[in-house]
Amino acid sequence: MANPSNSDPMDVRERIARRLQQVGITVGGETGSRIANRISWAIGCGRIELCDDPACPNCA
Repeated sequence: MANPSNSDPMDVRERIARRLQQVGITVGGETGSRIANRISWAIGCGRIELCDDPACPNCA
């Protein structure tokens, strides 16, 4: 059952990729972000590109 408070639920793979990206940035900055993208791509979750807009709901 989908979460009623969220009209556009994320795919599990996208959620994993975004979490890896968040951890990579927190731990290693830009280098960690690149490593996280390689890992998420290797396990089949795709790559995440973050924008510079702090108000972006997808990147915040």
